[in-house]
Amino acid sequence: MRFFKVVLASAVGYVLAAVVLFFLLFFVIAGIAGSAKQEVVIPSNGVLNLKLNYPIQDKIMDASPFAALSALDPNQQMPVGLNDIIHAIDNAKTDDNIKGVILDLTTFSAGYAKLTEVRNKLNEFKESGKFVYAYADYYYYPTYYVASVADSVFANPEGEMSFTGMVAQVSFFAGALEKLGVEIQAVRAGKFKGAVEAYTRNNLSPENRQQIEAYINSVFDETLNAISTSRNLTVEKLKSDADELKLRSVQDYVDAGYIDATAYRDQFYSAMKVRMGVEDDTKVPLVSEQKYAQSLSIEGSGSDRIAVVYASGDIVGGKGDGTQIAADDMAATLKAVRLNDKVKAVVFRIDSRGGSSLASDIIWREAKLLAAEKPLIVSMSDVAASGGYYIATPARKIFAEPTTITGSIGVFGLIPNAQKLLNDKMGLQFDYVGTGKHSDIGRIDRAMTADEREYIGSIIDKIYDTFLSRVAEGRNMNKEQVNEIAQGRVWTGVMAKEVGLVDELGGLQMAIASAAKEAGITEYKLREYPKVQDPFTNIVNKMQGNTSLQTQLVEATKNTGFESYIKQLNDLQRWGTQHSVQAIMPYDITVRNYSLR
Repeated sequence: MRFFKVVLASAVGYVLAAVVLFFLLFFVIAGIAGSAKQEVVIPSNGVLNLKLNYPIQDKIMDASPFAALSALDPNQQMPVGLNDIIHAIDNAKTDDNIKGVILDLTTFSAGYAKLTEVRNKLNEFKESGKFVYAYADYYYYPTYYVASVADSVFANPEGEMSFTGMVAQVSFFAGALEKLGVEIQAVRAGKFKGAVEAYTRNNLSPENRQQIEAYINSVFDETLNAISTSRNLTVEKLKSDADELKLRSVQDYVDAGYIDATAYRDQFYSAMKVRMGVEDDTKVPLVSEQKYAQSLSIEGSGSDRIAVVYASGDIVGGKGDGTQIAADDMAATLKAVRLNDKVKAVVFRIDSRGGSSLASDIIWREAKLLAAEKPLIVSMSDVAASGGYYIATPARKIFAEPTTITGSIGVFGLIPNAQKLLNDKMGLQFDYVGTGKHSDIGRIDRAMTADEREYIGSIIDKIYDTFLSRVAEGRNMNKEQVNEIAQGRVWTGVMAKEVGLVDELGGLQMAIASAAKEAGITEYKLREYPKVQDPFTNIVNKMQGNTSLQTQLVEATKNTGFESYIKQLNDLQRWGTQHSVQAIMPYDITVRNYSLR
């Protein structure tokens, strides 16, 4: 009997191994095929059809076949990086095969800085005389912000539009943690450093409320000014309409000047053909941003290079999984471009709320060595705050969009005290044998003593002082000046320029132009770093589970409404168990939109 069990188990094992091997080979072959550059022919009389209905990253880092599986979802397109989207719009401006652009809008997963770069590039596109038309079944604030740049804005006659402003949502876990018997012991440097408040309070501190009101209103004002200019509506009217809730139907928005016309989709395409001067029965090829970007060659010419180094995600120590800014990986990338004689200047593109203070300093050191040899220009994306600002300080110039979130110059540490949970509620007891009175400092089943809190506070203060020194050195200020605008306070790009943390307002292309000017070159090719991992390495990493806990959990809870809560709980797990000092922005702006559909 045992013999048959062994034979059966072996047979099942071989079958499973064969299945795994089959899928592994399938994905490897698919990855190799997908990584090969295929020639794409763009038809004449085409229209660039921008949907942007996927999470927009500065650059797509995942080239594995697993990313291609998203194409099986009919509601989700293969993602394209912001770099390719901007390149596509820029190229379409002078491409005789492209007659115009359609913004086919549903929803966005991007911050306002990225949306601003797309919007500004569409504004430049219109200078060619080609059309930009926008259509949606429903508009909410971010989609309308982008759509408002169009020559004509269309909406489904039975659709919907929401124009009620912005709200920043901050979740608080202190009450829930108290019920569980967990106390979060926080030590911070900077009175505006609100990252700890989600775990220590049940509401916003006055300082935190003050900074949120300042920066969310700054973002709102910047976007309203852009809408006002494009639609010839005063900012006062826009604010009044948002507050009074008088505009309810799509027709109300047409009458008020927000939307040009209502139309069903076939009627919208007929209007587009009238603009193109072709017959209604003519088939107009719609070219997706994915297909068009694939058809384009590398930007620039000449033997000189400008390197664009992308840093996206939380800053962590060691090596990363492609979703983070890992200190070892990023330091190696910066060193490689420093030692590359063909690279004459570097643009450091940062999209990060920060992370480990030590990891931030490791990256800062390599950025400083680079800046000593070649022009280093920083381009800030949606957010470059706390550790994300720390690594930007060696730059010769810092560019940010008016809606970029930056600053948050401060540090903190969290140590949970779960004594009530472990001892009283779970019945767990621990015993320790140490060599001294504080040898067990940081344990989670007792509160810190006053001496221990003072000790940890002195470490936090020292790291904060180093942070101030890095900023002072990079921005040609003294530490007292930096401390006045630091304290963990968050600024928008336009506010940061006023206080000296940012040099120029503009996007990635402006930063690249500045880098070329600083290097004294006019002809160059762009080279992007870090290089995307080969598909096989990505497969192995994913099969081994080498993806961040946060990435897995947020992905699993996508579109459930729990993403932000999972993210904060994962932050607490990481900050509270590794006992490392963090230089990270306290939260993300969440724009809430309410729809009846």
